[in-house]
Parts: sequence; C-alpha cells; structure tokens
Amino acid sequence: MDLFSDGIMIGTGTVVSSSLALLLALGQVTADLPEGFAVIANFKSKGVPRAKRLLIGAAFTVPILLGATIGYWAVRGQPEIVKFTLLAFTGGVLTTVVVEEMVPEAHQGEEARYASLALVGDFALFALVSAYFGG
Repeated sequence: MDLFSDGIMIGTGTVVSSSLALLLALGQVTADLPEGFAVIANFKSKGVPRAKRLLIGAAFTVPILLGATIGYWAVRGQPEIVKFTLLAFTGGVLTTVVVEEMVPEAHQGEEARYASLALVGDFALFALVSAYFGG
C-alpha cells in the first residue's frame, strides 16, 4: 500500500476517533520506518549526496500528510457506515499485501527464520498497541 493510501486511512481514522487515528499512525510508522531507512541506505550506496537524501527522506511525509488531510475532509460529516466501510476496505487491502507479498518474502533466503520472527513480532506488537490504545 502506498503512502498516500496510508494517509487516507489515518485521516479517516481521525474522523472516527482520535485514539483510532493514533493507533493507525503508530502502526504505519512501525511499517514505514524500516522501509524508509532501506531506501535512504540504497541512495547512500549509490553515492547520492547527504543533503539530497535528507530531502528525499523528508519528502516521504508529503503523501502521508496529503492523504490524511484528504481522508479527513472527505469523510468528515459522512454517515458512520461510510467511515467504517472505508476503514474495512483499507484493512482488507493491507491484509492482501501481507498475505501476497510479505509472508512469502519472509520465508526466502538465508535469514528466513529471523524474518519470520520479525513479521510475527510486528503483528504481536501491533496487537498489544491496539489493545492498549483501543481498550
């Protein structure tokens, strides 16, 4: 799922409840931060200057903030069924991405055991954060 869609999910969550928005944002940070570090490390290995790498890293926030703003304003004032349908659809897309891309990828290569453990650990961490903020 791209960063813009993540932002829409967070913006929609904000309309439903601020604790849901915080939970969704925390979940996305844990997912997007390692990806961002990998991209920046790749740029570094290709010889991209530090200032340009920092600018690229900062630019990752633009689609999230834009999506969150659009998600908030588009869903604000809509019936609850629209809000929850949009959140359910986004959750379904995220689940599809995990099942089709991340699970098979976690079982490939030399570090398959560690990757599988990290994947399960991330789900467990998100469940704990969800229980803490959602309950």
